[in-house]
Amino acid sequence: MKPRKITPLKIAFVLTLLTLQLFALVFTPISLQVILKSIYAPALFGVYSKDFGLLYCQLYGVATPSKSFKNEICEISEKSLKEMRHFAMNYTQNKIFLEQQYTLGYQNGWCFLQNGGNLFNAQIIKDGYGIVQYFDLSQGEILAKLETLENIARSQKKGLWKEWAREMECLKSSLEQISEENQK
Repeated sequence: MKPRKITPLKIAFVLTLLTLQLFALVFTPISLQVILKSIYAPALFGVYSKDFGLLYCQLYGVATPSKSFKNEICEISEKSLKEMRHFAMNYTQNKIFLEQQYTLGYQNGWCFLQNGGNLFNAQIIKDGYGIVQYFDLSQGEILAKLETLENIARSQKKGLWKEWAREMECLKSSLEQISEENQK
């Protein structure tokens, strides 16, 4: 039997296949079973995976009131911001629980936190304790659904929209401006 000759074309073909497989590994969402260990903010968590150890989870498409909010477009008093954050944290602590198992989906550094059929990313927006954040536009369909849920929460004055509608609008417009600047 004659040995096969390895041509540059065959080498290029094999390298292309390997590159495609590596590309798929890097950009495919990762799904893990995790234990919730910490709630740092209403949309930022520490979770533990037996395969990867302690991980941070920043909810995809979700922003909540932050201690360090400052913007030239509009102003939110320190007192209102503190109260909004307090109510959002209480909401989160009553919806998701430490030491419980969740399914975590990671994509582009953002996460999707799910318990059974309940996606917390959508739940926090639907209940009016967060707004849609457009820092990553890779999941346009999900962002559109979150935007619909936000519009319903706003119109029904749910959660933070009830007492702090002006402040929530301020957060929304500020984040939209930041997102537009980052996309330029």
